[in-house]
Amino acid sequence: MKRDGSIELLDLFDALSLEQICRVPALLKENPLFGDKKKDALLIKEINELIYNKKLDAQFSVAKNSSLEFKIMLADVIEKLIRYENR
Repeated sequence: MKRDGSIELLDLFDALSLEQICRVPALLKENPLFGDKKKDALLIKEINELIYNKKLDAQFSVAKNSSLEFKIMLADVIEKLIRYENR
């Protein structure tokens, strides 16, 4: 929360779990915030991007915190997939 009492939207979304954030677009579709459909659609689009980025962050965190053995196995799988794709 800022000194003037306002809340930064991105900070709010950082505090929420992915499960909580994923509910927001459907809620906004049912209960639009603006009278302008373009603004509502843009807001939903931006929130969907935040959800996508939060999912990527979670996947990166899992990979980053994985054991060395798991990372080596994952690298082998990726290498095999690349070879398969190049056939």
